[in-house]
Amino acid sequence: MKKKLSIILCLVLALSLLSGCGAGNPVNNADPGNSAVNVANSAETANAANAAEQGNSANTANTEPAPARFVFQPKVCSSYQEGVFGKTMCEAWYKLVDAVMAGEDIFACPDDDTYNWVMGQFPGHSFPVLSDLIDYGEDRDHPIKDGVGPITYKVPKDVAANRIQEFAALVEGILNATMRTDYSDLEKALALYRFFSDTYTYDYDAADDNAFRDDLSAYRLLTQRLGICGEISSAYSYLLQQAGVDASTNSGHRGYDGASHQWSFVRINGSNFHIDPTYVLNNKNALCYFMMDDAQREAMDDYDRTDFVPTSCYAQDHPYPDFSADDAAFRELWDGRLISFDPERNIIYYESYDWDTGSYVYREFDYTGW
Repeated sequence: MKKKLSIILCLVLALSLLSGCGAGNPVNNADPGNSAVNVANSAETANAANAAEQGNSANTANTEPAPARFVFQPKVCSSYQEGVFGKTMCEAWYKLVDAVMAGEDIFACPDDDTYNWVMGQFPGHSFPVLSDLIDYGEDRDHPIKDGVGPITYKVPKDVAANRIQEFAALVEGILNATMRTDYSDLEKALALYRFFSDTYTYDYDAADDNAFRDDLSAYRLLTQRLGICGEISSAYSYLLQQAGVDASTNSGHRGYDGASHQWSFVRINGSNFHIDPTYVLNNKNALCYFMMDDAQREAMDDYDRTDFVPTSCYAQDHPYPDFSADDAAFRELWDGRLISFDPERNIIYYESYDWDTGSYVYREFDYTGW
């Protein structure tokens, strides 16, 4: 059984592993007119927009139904997490979320080991704001009593509830500004990939001293638009989960210098793929980091597939099934740069360099069936 200290060390290790994930010179935020950079960051903004829409529709005859919108889901858990940690741990996580949303001080949990892993590992992947709001109980050695575990609130419960509401509005704002609910999983991943490329900045200062910081999280990335690879990939995967895409993270060590890195891992149409939302910050809209198989992940900065660790930073404690990514269906895109995509025609428009002509050539990729 891991005690609190062990779990904290695990999280510190996961973040310190990412100090080698340098993204080069970070890309500045793109033209807000060409991207979803100006996402609504508050419930007030969203409510004002809704009120305006309702006012317009009230004065218009025969209006069309409002388009479907993404709604925040408190409980998300990827198949990768279940594959690594097991169904029992995921069920305990859902009970923890239910308890926090209800402002309760305890949640049903079968044993001390499950409690420590759920409290230590799940919030960062599956509800980032909770890392700032809740903590372990006082008894770190034997927290489970009569089948329930304690929840310690770091802030007053009403403050926690407001923070959760604000976070939910932020998540909904990003998703609804970035994609449509009728997008396929591939289209959602691509739309969010472009959004990250246009919006977030790599935090070199944090990368230099992250071993001494405990504030690094997906929540920081989403609220401050600044982060390192552990924060960036966790946020990308979390938003995909909120959009209904099966996603988590993966990590490994670079072969030529041993530096560590974390990226996203997705399952689309039954196949696993690597997506690196950190590297694309420096190489704007480059598709070489999108829908990679294992071989392409290795090629993109020498990460050894035998060293990959999905979801957990303690792979030896939780053996996992084969998560190989061996589908190279998107190989054609990997030497290109995204221009746009057409969800009606299932076409990705991109450009790639033609060495014969010495210029960039406009190309189309048909993703019908994805």
